[in-house]
Amino acid sequence: MKLDGTEIDLKLTFSSFFAVLLLGVLAVLYPEMVKDTMSILFNFIVINLGSVFLWYTVFATAVLLYIAFSKYGKIRMGDSKPKFSKFQLFAMALSAGMGASTMYWGFIESVYYFLDPQFGIIDKPMIMEYASAYNIFHWGAAGWFLYLIVAVPFAVVFYLKKSQRMSLSGVINSLYNDRLPLWAQKFIDLLFIITTLAATALTLGLGIPMISANIASLTGVPDSLMLGIGVILGLSVIFSLSSYIGIEKGMARLSSATIYICAGFVGMIFIIGPTALIMNNTTNAVGIMLTEYIRMSTNTDPYGTSLFPQYWTVFFLANWISYSPGVGVFITKIIEGQKLRDVVMILVIGGTLGSALIFGVLGTYSMDLINSGIIDGVSLIESGQPTELVRQIFGESPMPMVLTAVYLVTMILFTVTTLDGTSFSLAGIATKKLDAQANVSPMFRLFWCLLLTALPIIFLLIRADLNILKSFPVLIVMLIVPVFVAAATKTIQYLSENYHSIMASQHEVDKRLGLDTAREKVQLQSA
Repeated sequence: MKLDGTEIDLKLTFSSFFAVLLLGVLAVLYPEMVKDTMSILFNFIVINLGSVFLWYTVFATAVLLYIAFSKYGKIRMGDSKPKFSKFQLFAMALSAGMGASTMYWGFIESVYYFLDPQFGIIDKPMIMEYASAYNIFHWGAAGWFLYLIVAVPFAVVFYLKKSQRMSLSGVINSLYNDRLPLWAQKFIDLLFIITTLAATALTLGLGIPMISANIASLTGVPDSLMLGIGVILGLSVIFSLSSYIGIEKGMARLSSATIYICAGFVGMIFIIGPTALIMNNTTNAVGIMLTEYIRMSTNTDPYGTSLFPQYWTVFFLANWISYSPGVGVFITKIIEGQKLRDVVMILVIGGTLGSALIFGVLGTYSMDLINSGIIDGVSLIESGQPTELVRQIFGESPMPMVLTAVYLVTMILFTVTTLDGTSFSLAGIATKKLDAQANVSPMFRLFWCLLLTALPIIFLLIRADLNILKSFPVLIVMLIVPVFVAAATKTIQYLSENYHSIMASQHEVDKRLGLDTAREKVQLQSA
């Protein structure tokens, strides 16, 4: 099947469609059975296999740091100048990879950690400090390393080996010199799609109720199932239009605008909140996070009973891993012309600082209201009412309606850009052969946009709670992690064996594009 000259993998596309359809039918007919089964599997994996996620993250961190600070960091992706500026690169990656979720968790996540302190801490002020530090840790460098450990093999295969398949099986097959059996390729691609859909399910499952609750607060419309479905359909129209327009004209501009609006929202909270406390607590939290980074990265609390690392750290790592295939494809699309070192540094450092700023400001603001006794946030979280907590936080501000409106716009735009990037990734993997610019058919992207809207509707119908939503990424990624390890290992091997030929080719391209440095010009003249 062809759309705009692009070949579509019909078997993979329909297999994915029927997998979502089957889940929807089972969830509607047997909601309790689905929830109970997922809960049992979730508990088994995080308790017994949680260390696997921690060690995989350590592996990803080591590999990416090695690539960035070794000679391989100088390798440029593609034979052209950068298509996007470094700010656009950061904005689109942040919007696609973390944006919508940061708005959901920004005000509420540290409250969960306050209720479940780690490392035997019993002093209340210290508990609050470590809650903020863990908040920043979970949204920091680890997530970007997990994204990039998948993105780099995609980019190397697409830009250096000149493969025009943007599928995980295509990457693995290329790295193994086309020796991967066909059945294994189909299985890997199906895992890729289900993993990406699972990650999107979590984002939408959490984000849609928060959006609908704030719409209800702003307009007075009852927060009902129909409002939630209406929000989903409205979002689908927006990100379908953005997808159809394309990344260069649609998402690039939308992501940049979203980052500016988000910065404005965070700035408003910073100004109307306890400004000095926000600065002090954010600075202190970053310091604790850096000091305790290795401890947090390997914490399993083996003799404890809280299961905090399993239900939070392992969950967030699994969430990043589940998003990494889709974000990896999207990052590959937007890093054309960039050097590997720049890509790693921009996304890891920029993403970490951006998340620290968002969570430092929003989290401190909410924790101060709770600590002052203005809002009983602890009871609201314990009773499963995070949306009500956010509503009350805005209600206690000097301009509740303005904050609610800006928050809504920010969250909607972040959700749209996240789904836009996801639809591109799914369309890319289900396309047998892309053009040299990694473009996919706009109509095929629209198909995936529509399929993505089915998942949050299913969750609304079965009234899925937080643990059920968290189980989606955890359950699926155990199968795909070995594939990512193999891809990263073979990528390092390929770069090592072909480094000199890659750099020779890049040097010729640099001269043609006028990108050679002054030092290189001097060396050429002296030679």
